[in-house]
Amino acid sequence: MATLPDEIIENILLRLPVKSLLRFRCVCKAWRALISDSEFAEMHYQQPQTQARSRVLISCPGRVIQSMDPDASGNDNSGVVSIDYPLEPSNSVFQILDSCDGLLCVIDSFHNPALWNPSTRQFNPLPKPSFLENSDILYGFTYDYSSDDYKIVRVVSTSRDVIKTEIDVFELKTNEWRRVEETHYSRPAWDVGTFHNGAFYWLAWRLTEGHEGFSRVVVSFDLKEERFNEVELPSDVGIINLRVFGGYLSAMYHDLYGELTKMWVMEEKSGKDSWANVATLPFRSENDSDGPLLCWFANFLKNGGEFLLVINKWKLILYDFKTKTHKDIMFSGDLGLSIPVLYTETLVSPYGINETNEDI
Repeated sequence: MATLPDEIIENILLRLPVKSLLRFRCVCKAWRALISDSEFAEMHYQQPQTQARSRVLISCPGRVIQSMDPDASGNDNSGVVSIDYPLEPSNSVFQILDSCDGLLCVIDSFHNPALWNPSTRQFNPLPKPSFLENSDILYGFTYDYSSDDYKIVRVVSTSRDVIKTEIDVFELKTNEWRRVEETHYSRPAWDVGTFHNGAFYWLAWRLTEGHEGFSRVVVSFDLKEERFNEVELPSDVGIINLRVFGGYLSAMYHDLYGELTKMWVMEEKSGKDSWANVATLPFRSENDSDGPLLCWFANFLKNGGEFLLVINKWKLILYDFKTKTHKDIMFSGDLGLSIPVLYTETLVSPYGINETNEDI
């Protein structure tokens, strides 16, 4: 019986979802070796079909993790899939920081980090930093193109008296943490940051001139140059969260009275960066007893036209930037303090870029 050439078989397999590929690894040794290969995983991730398979991951109170398709229609939660957390339950709570190439970075309350691929169920516990001061801390996770490596950035405000921020960087290739020499005189104001163009951005407090008070500013840390920079905010009033939208650094401003929520993007004009107001979201409280409708960024879909919002920490909606319409995303339970994370279903290994996936 005639068989298809290897290149045609590979081409067909590259177009399949992860769930199918995991099953087809059992067909024969050749298919198992191919699907487990790191180069195949990278090519599979770059396929348009793979890029389009984004899912929303929600970590609810009680160590309940739910995954869902943001494009699924219907008014029930029939499309919600529960995912088992890879570690045994303990007294520690965990936070899902962000996703990158289908990998999720997870940090527990004891600062134990791990990389997790929920599609393949691979889980890689990582060493925790040796310097664990009692301080304001926030984490970020990304792939650094300048060094071809996955990295975790840890922003640490080491003293409330001196208002100083330091940076710890974990590199997957070396499997080690190190502290960066340069420091910045500020303190994180929020425990969520975002990566954009090779730099990590977060909201911070800094002393005003004359040291008479504090003002808020966006601080960034460039991974390649390992230096800090500052970006002024479009407004110093209300609640602001940072994300990346349509290739631009974005800020969401929510006024203190719950009247409106505005979205700003950072644009370059005449060689200088400036904020532009691109949207005002029409979310208001329908019941005064509910208080103001507080909108939090969740994340943006890759098409650049839709993004997820958390409303009052219990409602998740998908907002269409172009049509200015929205729909509810159904799920079971309560969001609590978690922020939903968008991830892509991939075969990428949490053990390293050149590692095979023989253990999945």
